Amino acid sequence: MHEGHRERLRQIYTENGIGGFHDHQVLELLLTYVIPRVDTNPLAHRLLERYGSLRKVFDAPIHDLMEVKGIGQKAAVLLKLVGDTQRRIARYDAQSVRISTPAAAMKLAMTLFDDQRYEAVYLISLNKAHEVVHIDKVSSGTVSQTTVYPRLIAEYVMRHGAQSAILVHNHPSGSIEPSKEDIEVTKDILNALAAIEVKLDDHIIVSSTNAYSCLQKCFLNSFEQEEETLFKEAK
Repeated sequence: MHEGHRERLRQIYTENGIGGFHDHQVLELLLTYVIPRVDTNPLAHRLLERYGSLRKVFDAPIHDLMEVKGIGQKAAVLLKLVGDTQRRIARYDAQSVRISTPAAAMKLAMTLFDDQRYEAVYLISLNKAHEVVHIDKVSSGTVSQTTVYPRLIAEYVMRHGAQSAILVHNHPSGSIEPSKEDIEVTKDILNALAAIEVKLDDHIIVSSTNAYSCLQKCFLNSFEQEEETLFKEAK
């Protein structure tokens, strides 16, 4: 019975692609490849009920997925691998992409974190045309903090010949409000890059579902005049 249903799912996908599927059917078909002889439909619904969306299922940590009844290590690894692969492809696609608006910067920032359990910091180096020339992971830490050295940031942008840069870090707690330390780090990096005539376009804080422009929100006086707005040079 289950095998007949699985074959119908494969046939639907073969003929219509993912556009012919509901979210639960995407999970249902994926799980058939690691869970034999079990109806994966209830498992798919259980995952969506727990996480709320397909994206959040693929973003969930392996150990968390394994807490869902019926999801073992193999299934959890597969689901996590799908999410991580999507982010890696998006990251590769970003190379030489023009980041001309804060919204585009935030969209790229959201693709950088394969694991939201620990804080990490990425540096996006941009050329004069605001095209991405390199993305570096410059720091990683614990579940609540990491250390960023302005001198190291300056070394990376000089290495890549960057004209401007975007700093990105995550908050595993889920809050995207900047801490006092986040604001101080932003000031320090602004000054360090200004000393070598490189512009800090933004410092973006991300959670698994949202992003926050620390530079825009915390230093509004830098953006009061339209001619001085972020990414003006790329427009």
